[in-house]
Amino acid sequence: MTEDIELEVKKLRILTANNVLNTYPYLSGKLRGVYKVCVTGSSGSGKTTMIRCFDPEAHGREVPRYFYVDYELLKENPDLFPESNTATQTFDFTVVALLIGGEDKADIIKFSELTEEIIDDKKVKWVTIFYLFGTPGQWRFKDIRAFAERRSDGVIFIIDPIDPKLRENFEDFREQVIKNVERKVPIIYAVNKQDLPNVFTSKDLQKELNLTEKELFDMSALKCQNISRPIIALIKKMQEEELGKKN
Repeated sequence: MTEDIELEVKKLRILTANNVLNTYPYLSGKLRGVYKVCVTGSSGSGKTTMIRCFDPEAHGREVPRYFYVDYELLKENPDLFPESNTATQTFDFTVVALLIGGEDKADIIKFSELTEEIIDDKKVKWVTIFYLFGTPGQWRFKDIRAFAERRSDGVIFIIDPIDPKLRENFEDFREQVIKNVERKVPIIYAVNKQDLPNVFTSKDLQKELNLTEKELFDMSALKCQNISRPIIALIKKMQEEELGKKN
């Protein structure tokens, strides 16, 4: 069954790449893969915030995070609900391009903004396109999350370092995403909210979560800091596994 799914995904990836080349012929000889990547993690971990760093218009449908909020009380106590009072109900979506230019410099831009002039100006050698799906984190939207994660080629797993149930949520979400994707794919983990004081870092969580330095990164989605690193690491890992060798 897994082999059938893998074959189906590869066929779809080739078909998508051919469609891209037919539409954007200037990418001929430079396109190195078109992938589906999902961004997952518990509710409030920063998935939507991260995706909007790449595309501010990537708005999924949002609903109240809490069923009831006393807004008069909130005015007097603004820190009572420190996180956003909205949660993603469907999923955030955008298409992004990873550009490898001169001296192997990497840039990530919104695909709709990619032009032939940019390719020339940046002396781009390789372009990798990925469809980025940000999944809902709340349990009540688990079916939508399963749909968004289905047949993904890779996963960015956002870890919330201030989550009081960090270990429990981490294990539950990882188990669910592996089930939803339906086959083994590369997963890169990003410890968000590094702009906050005294939070767990990737070094703090390596042993706790049984992860390696190469698959665990620090970032701040709120500040849009270091958000490209986990994506570049994921794309590299996906391409290494697809080629069956390391470059």
